[in-house]
Amino acid sequence: NIQCQIQKGISPNGDGLNDYLELTAERVEIFNRYGGKVYSKDSYHNDWFGQSDSGSILPDGTYYYVVRLLGGELKTGWIYINKEN
Repeated sequence: NIQCQIQKGISPNGDGLNDYLELTAERVEIFNRYGGKVYSKDSYHNDWFGQSDSGSILPDGTYYYVVRLLGGELKTGWIYINKEN
């Protein structure tokens, strides 16, 4: 039985610590606080560092995710973006 622990925050400020969502999954979707999808990626592998699908940097705040793991299991939760040093 493998456990998947998804981190609760990223700080994409270039310091090399928690700069991206560290995860390998079939699909990752990120939503803003209003439920609007801001990012999605199939065959995800450490690709999200707080950007939208269009490539613009998202503002600091809480976002929600739906992750389909490699085995098909769905995980949902929240993640916080904080770009402060």
